[in-house]
Amino acid sequence: MSRHVKFGVRMHQHGYDFDELKRVWIQADRLGYHSATLYDLLNAPALECWTALSALAALTERIRLTPLVLGNTYRPPALLAKMSATLDVISGGRLELGIGAGGGRGDHQASGLPFPSTAERVRMLEEAVELIKRSWTEPSATFQGRYYSLEQSVNEPKPVQQPHPPVLIGGHGETHLLRSVAGHADICNIGFEMSLEEHRSKMEIVQRHCDELGRDPSGIEITHNTRVIIAESEQEFEVLAAQGAASANVSLADYKKSLSGAIAGTPEQCIQKLSKYVDDGIHYFFLLFPDPIPDESLELFASEVMSHFA
Repeated sequence: MSRHVKFGVRMHQHGYDFDELKRVWIQADRLGYHSATLYDLLNAPALECWTALSALAALTERIRLTPLVLGNTYRPPALLAKMSATLDVISGGRLELGIGAGGGRGDHQASGLPFPSTAERVRMLEEAVELIKRSWTEPSATFQGRYYSLEQSVNEPKPVQQPHPPVLIGGHGETHLLRSVAGHADICNIGFEMSLEEHRSKMEIVQRHCDELGRDPSGIEITHNTRVIIAESEQEFEVLAAQGAASANVSLADYKKSLSGAIAGTPEQCIQKLSKYVDDGIHYFFLLFPDPIPDESLELFASEVMSHFA
């Protein structure tokens, strides 16, 4: 394979206390997962994303720290530039800055935040990313946009990663958001359990936007989000499927049907499903394991599936 295949542990920290977060992150770090993620919601019974990431950075050594994704409207971008530079420093250069336009009206309303139109939030996102990159890279940054500005702003110390930490933009809106991906993203996170055909369709749109902007699309890394339910044998998978069906209060047949887009089955079956995406040019996968994430699932995937793609 021409490119290294990377796997991140995608976490929705709803319902996790910090001890449980530590358990998962420390194990994922030890097992060699490329990254782990937290989501960013204010009006949710979950630990705040950035504070938790900062604490987890001090408890891990190699795993990359990926907010998936920050709501741009939650924090002034000048502040986020400072916070992210600091996190990259204290983690030894392990930040992947995931950011999006902020898609939850209810989360904004509950937190007393304005919720502009989608098009306006995407324009705000584009300005924010440009401002953040300038703050990361310039000795004294000045920026004047419609929504945000800097005036001889000094952001020291600079991030460890050069020229700057990778910026991941999440979302799938074809007219506005994917154009932002083409213009500003190093990593693109679009959709959940998309088929190869859906991925290709989205990437054709990114390609067109890149052509219009004069950018080489090969500079944008494409990711795939998927659930993972893995078992050592088909018999053990049947047990897990029955548990999943009971938890979801659906029939076993309906539950299995819902897994059609997931990476599910024995290690060999998981490898077969992943290989189709790898062969199509996708080399970064965010994996959503059942909650609470089982130690044995992390171990089995790392030893049998990740090792295959190493």
